Amino acid sequence: MDIFSWISVVGSLLYLIPPMILLPIVMVVCVVIYKLLFGKILPTKIYNFFIGPVALVGFFVWALPMNMGFYEFFRAIF
Repeated sequence: MDIFSWISVVGSLLYLIPPMILLPIVMVVCVVIYKLLFGKILPTKIYNFFIGPVALVGFFVWALPMNMGFYEFFRAIF
């Protein structure tokens, strides 16, 4: 009876943690850049309308490199 079998499951999921930490950071950086560039130029309603799509662009900025190989990079580290 192996009472520590759950450790191998947790260890195999450890490579998912850095990309999941990186996702909100990239999205926030995209929104901050949007705020710096367009915060004073755009009217408030248009500015608020585009915050969601800009965060979605941040998701794609994160997802494309993960699809191109960063996922394997984080997986190889752990």
